[in-house]
Amino acid sequence: MTNELIQAQFGPRAMDYVRSSVYARGESLGALLARLQRDPIRLALDIATGGGHTALVLSPLAKRVVASDITGPMLRVARDWLAENGAENGLFCQHDAGLMPFPEGTFDVVTCRLAPHHFADVGAFLHSCVRVVRRGGCVAVIDNVTPPEPLAVRFINAFERLRDRSHNFEHSLPDWEAFFSTAGLRIEHRQQFRTPIDFGAYCDRMSVPERTRTRLRVMLLQAPAAARAALNPREVDGRMTFDLGELLIVGRRAAR
Repeated sequence: MTNELIQAQFGPRAMDYVRSSVYARGESLGALLARLQRDPIRLALDIATGGGHTALVLSPLAKRVVASDITGPMLRVARDWLAENGAENGLFCQHDAGLMPFPEGTFDVVTCRLAPHHFADVGAFLHSCVRVVRRGGCVAVIDNVTPPEPLAVRFINAFERLRDRSHNFEHSLPDWEAFFSTAGLRIEHRQQFRTPIDFGAYCDRMSVPERTRTRLRVMLLQAPAAARAALNPREVDGRMTFDLGELLIVGRRAAR
């Protein structure tokens, strides 16, 4: 997926993502915080920071947090979000997630949350993470995750791509384990979550037209068994709701 399309999709909607409860809160964000509290952090990098929610969580743990994103409007709202919440140790950098403009071994921790499904080359992204994290440092990724069944993988990705043209590919846990291993990261922690998603808000964030919303609604209700079990479509207080899987996976670069 081209950076131009990602910027076109997310730039005009930057403020919507700052305000979104899916991004601002969530069980996976708390689990990430619990993992990262174990090590002293001098300098942290949050890639594809979006609204800056993960950077804000990192802020009290680190002396400095670099929040980066390919989209300029996202960086501006992230800067404002950190300032609004009293975080004064943030730095901001615009760059491609696979082309990080930092020397080798710069950071103690590198994070990325709910963004890799937009990346054209997850392997290149992780190799860049390993390059810029110090030896013995930590790389932590949170992203949407599919079940391992091939039909469910194809269906859920088709569903996500219909709603958002910048969606590239949502991987399974075995995929992520292979990515981390190939990049040279020793996996220390893996944890899966199910996040309830309000269908209307999900569509509103991408300004999905009504005709496409109807197609998405039909896909949810007619999903094949493995995909339906993962998406779990249902009504909550009269509103269509479904689940998206999330994965927190944490790995460490070898100390030497």
